[in-house]
Amino acid sequence: MTPALLTPLGLLALAAILLPIAIHLARRTEMRPVDFAALRWLDARPRPRQRLRLDEWLLLAVRILLLALVAILLAGPILWGAEDRRAVVAVFPGVAAPAIGDDVRGVWLAPGFPSVAGASPPRPDRPATLIRRLDAALAPGVPLTVIVPPVLDGLDAERPRLSREVTWRVVDAPMLAATPTVPPPIAIRHAASMRGAVRYFRAAATALAPPDRAPDVGGLEQPLASTARHIIWFDSGELPAPILDRVVNGATVLVTSDTLLALDDAPRTVWRDAEGQPLATEQRHGKGRVLRLTRAIDPAAMPILLDATFPDRLADLLYPAPPPARAAAADHAPLTGAPAWPQPPLDLAPWLALAIALVFAIERLLATRQRREIA
Repeated sequence: MTPALLTPLGLLALAAILLPIAIHLARRTEMRPVDFAALRWLDARPRPRQRLRLDEWLLLAVRILLLALVAILLAGPILWGAEDRRAVVAVFPGVAAPAIGDDVRGVWLAPGFPSVAGASPPRPDRPATLIRRLDAALAPGVPLTVIVPPVLDGLDAERPRLSREVTWRVVDAPMLAATPTVPPPIAIRHAASMRGAVRYFRAAATALAPPDRAPDVGGLEQPLASTARHIIWFDSGELPAPILDRVVNGATVLVTSDTLLALDDAPRTVWRDAEGQPLATEQRHGKGRVLRLTRAIDPAAMPILLDATFPDRLADLLYPAPPPARAAAADHAPLTGAPAWPQPPLDLAPWLALAIALVFAIERLLATRQRREIA
């Protein structure tokens, strides 16, 4: 372990140590002269030279120590190489934790990495991300063992790449069924002139909506719910600024071919018909997307409107399929080759603050004691 200082100039405060020394040197013990009748007739003699003497040297030493600790605190003391070097066993929540010795640190593979001595937390949404964070939080060379169930959910597009070799243990554990995902509702707003064209999309939105919920369909003047993230906006004018603001914040908006757009992103074809001709393009704007039809909303121009698969094609357009997030744990063992993360030093400031408080209490006790030395 190597000590260091973040702000060495803070040691200049050590000059304050001269202050209590000067005070003790200048201090004189209180003396009250008393006249005696017989002494007034004696001749005055030269007084002997006095030696330099420090009163209450213990109090002086405590005050010097207090100022020295404050100066070191101002210098920002740290300690490199104070990391926990014990081997780590990370257990996936829901898996029975093995017996762990005193020389091994057992943690749950969950946010904050709580100790396995506590109750098992809920299963994490992104185990691969947690494995990367745990690898970054460990000092180089610390052995890591990860115990996982046979199947992992919420995985990334690639296997984790870590800075160390990992002992990857797959054990039997109850599997959780995949939670069925319900697509978010679609909100449709249209101009009065688009009532005939919007009926195809109203029917598709009804087919995609849950049985107990009707699609949100209305005119342009009808306000949108604050939670609406998938919007069909049919109007030949310019896309309103509030709708563009929703796109910036992550919403997806489908517009007609004659909607006026002024976006910087170049359009990309994301939907084609059976002959390979484009039906819709996509432009990124902030965190969201603007989808634009390339043809008039008419069965003669878009035969897909009358096809039984139109709701599914619309869902593929509005809800792009995410990458596979479930895999066998045996096939998802971490790779190696990532650079090791530098570990932060141990901050000694809290310990110094505690020592300063203790020394200050001792200084007050010595300074306010009842018995004082009287010369």
